Amino acid sequence: MKTKIKKWGINGEGIAYSHKKTIFVDHAIPGEVVDIEIVEDLPKYSNAEVKEVIEPSPRRRMHPICPKWESCGGCSIIHVDYKGQVRMKEQVLKEALRKYANYEGKVEPIIKNPEPLGYRNACKLPFGHVNGKICTGMYKKGSNEFVAVDRCLIHSKKLEKVRIELMDIFAQYDLPVAANAKQSGLLALVLKEFDEQVHVTFVSGQMDIPQQLVDQILALEDVVSVWQSIKDEDVADYELFGKTVTHLGGQEQLSLKLADYQLNLLPKSFFQLNTKQAITLYQTIATWIPEHSHFLVEAYSGVGAISLFVADHADQVVGIEYIADAVDNANTNAKLNGKDNVSFICGDAGEEMEKLIAKQSIDTLIVDPPRSGLNKKMKDSILKSLPESLIYVSCNPATLGKDLKDLQRAYEIKRVQPFDFFSQTAHVETAVLLSRRKSKK
Repeated sequence: MKTKIKKWGINGEGIAYSHKKTIFVDHAIPGEVVDIEIVEDLPKYSNAEVKEVIEPSPRRRMHPICPKWESCGGCSIIHVDYKGQVRMKEQVLKEALRKYANYEGKVEPIIKNPEPLGYRNACKLPFGHVNGKICTGMYKKGSNEFVAVDRCLIHSKKLEKVRIELMDIFAQYDLPVAANAKQSGLLALVLKEFDEQVHVTFVSGQMDIPQQLVDQILALEDVVSVWQSIKDEDVADYELFGKTVTHLGGQEQLSLKLADYQLNLLPKSFFQLNTKQAITLYQTIATWIPEHSHFLVEAYSGVGAISLFVADHADQVVGIEYIADAVDNANTNAKLNGKDNVSFICGDAGEEMEKLIAKQSIDTLIVDPPRSGLNKKMKDSILKSLPESLIYVSCNPATLGKDLKDLQRAYEIKRVQPFDFFSQTAHVETAVLLSRRKSKK
């Protein structure tokens, strides 16, 4: 079937139409004429694959830079040149804001990624066997088919160097690989690189990691710590880690220098995958804080990085985070950096907001929710407390637009600033500054 691609989809796919029915076409670019094959025909839309590109877009990389980009599926727009990628992200964001929030105002030009390749400071890859050899890789999109990844271009060079060295070490051992937490064996390899130091975590079913293996890993030039997280059967499959992480050797914490701040983390603690762009985002947010903020709250605060960056712009800063390890990290980081006006509490963002606003008014609120966005309780708390300024950090344009629709009952959008954190993928990070509407007399 020959068709023309009309626009981008939110996941980086091309969108075409046939008899007013939407067709999502993987690996197609707006403006292209392609021959497609329908692989799934549903009542409201269809999914298709490209059989042949008849008229390619000038933005198409005719020779994609990764040989496994189609089978791996991790980099959904690596076939698009960088100029085309940032245009795509700006367009998808504008379309989501228009569609869901009825916002057609100004969107600032995207802040580009200074390193479109080799930017990712962490990887979380499942283990598998190929030709009897243990390796790490990905699962093919929409399947349980394991795809070995020999080299990943978006991981930092040091991360990839260590991963390849680990595969050589693993080849010396007869290590079991588990399909799920019910089995004994390795499930996933987690690597994190901060300040050019690499931390290794094994996620596994019930098994012992040989001490000799730990010693060999710690002997690698760039590795400074080794950990293990055992997943029990009662841990959900979608959860990466088990309930605990055990230190096997090396440094007993992960440390990170972030501009003028020093952060300590634990292996389960989340931190942005692009360190350089994270600093740019946090510095941008700090410039948006109004003068004379008395009480500032950061919801979904993680290890407290944003709170540290804005600490000098408010008399008191309180972060809210539901992961206990992250709260412990955050409070330690506040003390480590001498921010006596910053503290963190553990709990649900909406519930803790209710408690805070019962005691005092909030001048400025920063929210950085998961991809699912703000739940009803959190939105109700915001619209009840009505902070003068609200900064919303989002990794999902669709949920951002839906939440902004609700928040615009009391707030006006002042600035929208997208960032390219995740080059070669369709993801876009966005910070939105909102100001409380003046009540009519």
